[in-house]
Amino acid sequence: MSRSTFKSVSLFLGVTGTLLMGTPVIADTQSASQGHQHVEEGKLICDSATQATRFQASYEITAGTEDKAQAHHLTLTRFDDTIVYQRGPVSYEAWQKNGEYVRYFPEQKRSISYRRSDLLALNIHTDIDKQFHLISPADLSRFDKGDEHKDTCFTQQSYTHNSNTHKGKAQNQGKQQSLALNWISELQLPASLTITQGEHQLNYRLTKLTPINQQGFDLLTSGYQDLDFADVGDSESDPFIAKMITQGFIQHGSSGFYSADGQQLEGGHDHHH
Repeated sequence: MSRSTFKSVSLFLGVTGTLLMGTPVIADTQSASQGHQHVEEGKLICDSATQATRFQASYEITAGTEDKAQAHHLTLTRFDDTIVYQRGPVSYEAWQKNGEYVRYFPEQKRSISYRRSDLLALNIHTDIDKQFHLISPADLSRFDKGDEHKDTCFTQQSYTHNSNTHKGKAQNQGKQQSLALNWISELQLPASLTITQGEHQLNYRLTKLTPINQQGFDLLTSGYQDLDFADVGDSESDPFIAKMITQGFIQHGSSGFYSADGQQLEGGHDHHH
């Protein structure tokens, strides 16, 4: 799917949404159902002991048109002031309330930490509220409120919203974008979210929600050999760093041009983000 499919998805989602649409994603082929549990269409498996600041949420995401849609799996792990996004087996990422960011590479047990100043230097901007809730709770006041209903473990509040992505005098110059949201008030998290623009649709559906404790969180984030992004430039002789830069997982602060074997090339700067 092209980057332009949901140009204005950032109206509703933070960098999470635009990254999903704008960068290659290795789809997680594992089923959302585990063990003997079976996820029925529209059915949420949840544990009522789940707390608002400590949970693991599994989402099924579909993006595309009715004829051609891509499916992805997203696991969100919220633990106090950290939220972890897992989309595939190669790497996953964590945002912290203070605006810092960490990318983990589980196979190599390596991680790269980015301070807020590093992200600003790379021209990467994000709304932390959107990162922690997929949609900023403050945005709900702009949406039309619908029915409230109790489903499985939690209360869901429905919302809708319509907007023009850009204005034009001719009818075909402006594309209408609509949003349909079921919001779990107790957790400040979507149970489902559908954004439609023309024939294109982006859909998030929560399939499983469970509590997570300190031990479970440590399994995700501890035992990694961490490197500050500021030190990446001094670590290019490290085969892991060179490989990750070449594959686009790590961006370089000064020069972003590398050959296939990870050697830095002269001239130019990389402005992609």
